[in-house]
Amino acid sequence: MAGFGYDIPFFWALCVTGLLAVVFALRMAFLSKNLEQEARNEWAYQVSENMQDLRLTEDAYVRAYSKVNAPRGWKFLAMGFAAVTLISVPAFALIQMLLYKVWRDNLNEVSQMPQFRGRMAVLSDPVLVWQFSIFLAVIVFLVLVVGLFVRQYYKGSPGLMRDALIFERAGFMPETKLIVGANPAHLEADDEGCNREAYKEIFVTALGLTRRTEKDWQGSGHVCDIYSAGSDMQICVHSQSKKREFNEVTHPFFFAGEFARHDDKPNLFTIITLVQDAYAAFVEIEATGITMTNVVATKTSRKCSFTYDSMEIHIYDERG
Repeated sequence: MAGFGYDIPFFWALCVTGLLAVVFALRMAFLSKNLEQEARNEWAYQVSENMQDLRLTEDAYVRAYSKVNAPRGWKFLAMGFAAVTLISVPAFALIQMLLYKVWRDNLNEVSQMPQFRGRMAVLSDPVLVWQFSIFLAVIVFLVLVVGLFVRQYYKGSPGLMRDALIFERAGFMPETKLIVGANPAHLEADDEGCNREAYKEIFVTALGLTRRTEKDWQGSGHVCDIYSAGSDMQICVHSQSKKREFNEVTHPFFFAGEFARHDDKPNLFTIITLVQDAYAAFVEIEATGITMTNVVATKTSRKCSFTYDSMEIHIYDERG
């Protein structure tokens, strides 16, 4: 019984599991090394193509990307083999002690059973029984260890990138008064929907932006009200003149492009603002009578949002 370490190449088995743990750990470290840089490169590309989510910061995107794409499989493999290596010796010592104790305590009782009479020469030597029992114990031990780490792997799964970004977006707070994407935003004022005065109510009265007017925007012959908060972020509200209509040359952003890959549908501009009282600003905008969809607004919310025509507005309360 005491020589099981010699009968079974136990030491070499531990060497193999320990070596695998080291290999998997190195593999995890190698994959994790450039993960942050990959995330920042991906964010830079999205920014350059106006594809970024404006309700995220670069650091928030890096956190989400790193969480979702972390080499968790290699990590748990390394932890699993390390656990097997470290726990095997005390675990098998305990198993041997228990098996030996059970056998010795019950040997006399077993010898009195009629079905074992004349067979005690075999049973008195517990090697065969011990080998079978230790075989089952090894299987049970490995199943328990593997089951534990598999359970933890799936229990702590980060899910989809979309879910990670939603979590990060929940803690977003604008650092500037106005964020526009794609910048500048181009909106059309008309009498049937939202006219110039209604846009003025929204952007000046409710959101506190400043307005300047270009009566001949880029030589097109059309009026353009430009709203801003003093930065390079701008919202351009275009009004057609009575003499000329918008066309693909003067206002290409109002027309579908030639290639479906980029321009087969109208732009949806994202507008993020930071105001003193988000809900009060939302109420003022609602009073203009524009048709809102995807409305999220409560008196106690730190953010109110809605979609109208080609703009998606998110109003954040600077009080947090």
